[in-house]
Amino acid sequence: MVNQIASLSFSVENNHGGKEGTADFEKAIKLCGYGRFHYCFLFLCGAMFICVGCQNGINAYILPSAECDLNLSSEQKGLLNVSFLVGGVISSLFWGVFADAYGRRYILLLTMLFDSILSIGGSLSQSFQVLLIFRALNGFFIGAPGSLIYTYLGEFHAEKQRVKSICYVGFFWTLSWLILPGLAWIIIPLPISLQFNGILYNSWRLFLAMIGIPTLMVTLVATRYPESPKFLISQGKTEEALAILRKIFAINTGQHEDEYPVKILLPDDTVNTSNNKTALSGSGILTELLKNIWQQMRSLASPPLLQYALLTWAIYFTNMFGYYGLGLWLPELFNRFENYHNQYPNRTVSVCRLMHETDLQRIATPPPNILVESPTAMSNCSPNMDKMVFINSLTINAFCLLGNIASGYLANRVGRRTMPVTTMLLAGAFGFGIYFVRSSLQILIVTCLFSLTIVTANFVMGSIVVDIFPTRVGAVAMCMMTCFGRIGAIASNLAFGMLLDISCEVPIFLVGGLVILGGLLALMLPRKKS
Repeated sequence: MVNQIASLSFSVENNHGGKEGTADFEKAIKLCGYGRFHYCFLFLCGAMFICVGCQNGINAYILPSAECDLNLSSEQKGLLNVSFLVGGVISSLFWGVFADAYGRRYILLLTMLFDSILSIGGSLSQSFQVLLIFRALNGFFIGAPGSLIYTYLGEFHAEKQRVKSICYVGFFWTLSWLILPGLAWIIIPLPISLQFNGILYNSWRLFLAMIGIPTLMVTLVATRYPESPKFLISQGKTEEALAILRKIFAINTGQHEDEYPVKILLPDDTVNTSNNKTALSGSGILTELLKNIWQQMRSLASPPLLQYALLTWAIYFTNMFGYYGLGLWLPELFNRFENYHNQYPNRTVSVCRLMHETDLQRIATPPPNILVESPTAMSNCSPNMDKMVFINSLTINAFCLLGNIASGYLANRVGRRTMPVTTMLLAGAFGFGIYFVRSSLQILIVTCLFSLTIVTANFVMGSIVVDIFPTRVGAVAMCMMTCFGRIGAIASNLAFGMLLDISCEVPIFLVGGLVILGGLLALMLPRKKS
């Protein structure tokens, strides 16, 4: 039935002046149907996203153990967090340019392979300096799939399913933040202490290595999947793209590839004709790269793309400012509320009073690390991690799954601007609401609502960028948006660190205000595809 409808649609479109057996990409991908290939491909991209999400959140779980093991100061722990984000910022434009020049698949395979190797290698770190370098390199390489998965996934889908599929793949990011605390809860408390050739290996190092192994496995599976046909068309490689579309058609419909009705693919309106990358010397590759950077920046700087680029980057900056600003501060806040209520079960306290009172800060300070064996056996350090940190993290991220499901369901049922505007405005309001909570239960409820709305807006913005920008600059636009998001994450960490000691109210209202500003900016997004 699907094939009959597709064939009928194809015939009708040809009656409007198209040559029999020819189609552009949008028509050709529609005729492939939507079936087993797309479901498997969605799960593959989801598995990649789980790897990205775990890599982004792992610092929160290894640093308490690494603090004792490597004698880390608070400043050094902060540097480890920032180094990962800075690595991602530096890589954003770099990988975007390469993906638009050499392909999405090639860059994804390369960067995920290096990320897995670096995670395993980083688990062998015996000093702060070495671990800092590995975490920065992890941020640099994992920045590519963190940005390009949206583009790679979207370019295998027709317009009708594109936004929905990108929203659904966000489900796997949230899933990764459910898997991570559960895995940490199992592995990090294990009494593991191995020594060989002067190298100490214990549970937090094993946990870091465990994150790299699934990434390597997913990379091997991804080698069986093709390059984006939409990218190939943009490069003038229509025959290669057509061969891929035939295979997708056969997998989805169960028919033979020869039955695919498209015989000739129309080239993209903006084909990159300067694509001869063979037999280039080192200087030739550099020249080609600089040429691609210039061409893509010039395309983005032309109206109306420049307006949309600046707009989406600004919205994503505010989104990530709020997401990381409150997100990285909440575990400490949960811990302080729990300790306060354990000591004063019949009292309530506001967030800012909790932060300001020095006696409460003393209560919230975790007990000193206990050395199980000899004073020199630093690897046996077992910091006491409150189980409520894990439970609250699991609760919040489980709640966020509702946003992923709802965004996928509503993707083609509401206007392009409706979801980002609504979710960002609600997230800003819930951000303000944190100022008024007076118990750990209240802050858990408000945090769940805040995380639900801001995470939904995050993934919807990814689908909008894929939809707005043409293929030739799609990866660069996405990577630059991710870059500005990471700058927002760094800015929020610095703002909270500097302002909390001065005034608790300022960072809370700063987050709420910026997120609401992002929601208002989303009103300027175009209604229809450009």
